[in-house]
Amino acid sequence: LKQTCWLKWSKVYWCTGDYFAASLGQILKHAKMAMTVRSLPEDKPKILFYAAMMWVQNFGFFMMYFLLYQSIPELRNMGKGGECDTLRFWVGFFALDCFVESFCCIWMAMGGYTDSVCLFPVMWIVHLLVALPYCICTVTIPMAIYSDDGKVCRESAGPNLYSLVPVYWTHCGLFLVYVWMMLSITYFSFLKPTFVAKSS
Repeated sequence: LKQTCWLKWSKVYWCTGDYFAASLGQILKHAKMAMTVRSLPEDKPKILFYAAMMWVQNFGFFMMYFLLYQSIPELRNMGKGGECDTLRFWVGFFALDCFVESFCCIWMAMGGYTDSVCLFPVMWIVHLLVALPYCICTVTIPMAIYSDDGKVCRESAGPNLYSLVPVYWTHCGLFLVYVWMMLSITYFSFLKPTFVAKSS
């Protein structure tokens, strides 16, 4: 009886598995038909240049914030409190996020340039997920900079952190520029061939 039940459940399991596999195959098939990732030849250089500019921005901010991270003093060793802890965390966290984003943006653009219906949407989502901490840090870094602890920390660091404020406002000013470049790659890789080209 146990063997019979096992065989029955086994058949149900495999039938259910085959059903879901077939359904997933149909979903992917329809998704490929509905989604067009086929950038036009004249748009491919634009994708490359946008990706290069995004890489320069991400890796540049990684370098700047990483150097600033190393310049933040450890006030506990000076007989003071942990006034620099919050600032150090957000500056270091943003530096690491920028480093990861610097190759995610190239990966996303590669999917659009090579007309990959699989790579482009996957890396577009990955790039977006990595960009969420970028957005958070754009808010938390100035909060840490201009807090009472942040002011004490910057005063204690002296000239080593003079560049922190202008670096942040450069980062903040280029935030929407980066969003525009990401949306431009999305437009040339997916939106234009899917909607504009088909409608025309």
